Amino acid sequence: MALQAWIRIGQPLEPVMNDYERIFDAWEAGGIKGFVFGRTVFADAGGQFTVPAFPSNPQAYRNRGLEPNRRNTETDPAKEKLLHAMLDNAKARGWEIFIFAPGSGATGAKPLPLEEDPYGALAMAAVWEETFGSFPQVDGGIMDGWTESAYELIWHHGNAVFADIPESTKAQAVARGYDPERLERGRSHLHERFRSLTSAEVRYYGPYGVLSEMNLFDINEDAIYWLRWRREDGIKTGEAFRRELDKFPRKLLLGNGPRSAVFSGMTALDFHAWDQIVDILLVKHYFWHRGFDGMYGTVARWVGQIQEWNPRLTEQDCFAVAKAWLGIDLPEVNSLSDMDLGFPQAFFDQVVTTETERALAAVSQPEKIVPWVDTGRMPHGGDPMTAGDLHRILTTSEEAGLKRFLFHNHAHLTSAEWCVISRLCGHAWDEDPNGYWPPATPKPSTY
Repeated sequence: MALQAWIRIGQPLEPVMNDYERIFDAWEAGGIKGFVFGRTVFADAGGQFTVPAFPSNPQAYRNRGLEPNRRNTETDPAKEKLLHAMLDNAKARGWEIFIFAPGSGATGAKPLPLEEDPYGALAMAAVWEETFGSFPQVDGGIMDGWTESAYELIWHHGNAVFADIPESTKAQAVARGYDPERLERGRSHLHERFRSLTSAEVRYYGPYGVLSEMNLFDINEDAIYWLRWRREDGIKTGEAFRRELDKFPRKLLLGNGPRSAVFSGMTALDFHAWDQIVDILLVKHYFWHRGFDGMYGTVARWVGQIQEWNPRLTEQDCFAVAKAWLGIDLPEVNSLSDMDLGFPQAFFDQVVTTETERALAAVSQPEKIVPWVDTGRMPHGGDPMTAGDLHRILTTSEEAGLKRFLFHNHAHLTSAEWCVISRLCGHAWDEDPNGYWPPATPKPSTY
């Protein structure tokens, strides 16, 4: 059985909606078996995504004791009708359909007091009831990095590992049974330790096993309390919503999109524990340099910040610290400048294989792992990876046991990438400029 492909329709929805039959025919021939669409908002007259793609249902909130917001913007009936025609067509093909980030376009409500809804499960259940009540064709929803803790060492793309704990988070922690002052002490202790490393400590303790690494980072009881909270809090949040979701009259599949396995200790999203909560884990096979969410870029920022905080450390020392904390070892990378030279075959053979195998090992069946796959560029702003790199990611992952993946996203799909996907998963694309043409490559007639 060939590797199965899904694809994401991101913003805007309109270009695919307006030509969905021809696009779906090409996708079906190329091996696409499902897609993710959303966020569920249409573009307004000014090109901003403000128009909800489904009608408001305030009763979904009132049923759970919530006071719904007043939605100021009505949906667009013509676009709404076209969206449903597109979804009906996809369902007739036997495709699986998911909504990305359910809640965009939703009415929303004033939160309940924390003691009544400590994990926000009732509020989220109301959003899902409102959203999915309008889309009977849809199989489920995908949360993006839901409950993940910060993974960037410095402030980047909205997160930083050792940033001060916000007061709102401390209030949540109290409602959920944690001591916020102890959490703050644990966070602060590790933050200070990362700023006071010596070469002797790095070279002696280094990435040489958990006991040595605990000494390197001086992990004390407060630090352990902070680290445990990050993991436990996410699991309990997921479990609380799962209980509410299981009360729905219609079964909805639940997905979550975490960072790659090597970052899961830092993000505190435990794949093995989440196997009991979600129906699919869309782990991010994102490897590009620079931009955000790519493995090379994240590691480079860690190394650079460790050296800024500890100027007496060599670059190699800083790589050793990152390896000790994250467990990451990039083959043939001995300096930051090496990371600008692209990805050696050893990267795919070792890193991509391990990342895939770890994710698959964590879950009860291989079909639950559906990696996001992308090659940088927009919307992530990373250094572009080649179609050859895409081929190596997919073939290496398949050899490791992967059954299906999700390409992110159609708006940035190039002709070379579609050639790779269609050859691996279905029938090779015919490259007819008068037929379907991937949107991120100009047609020959335009240049």
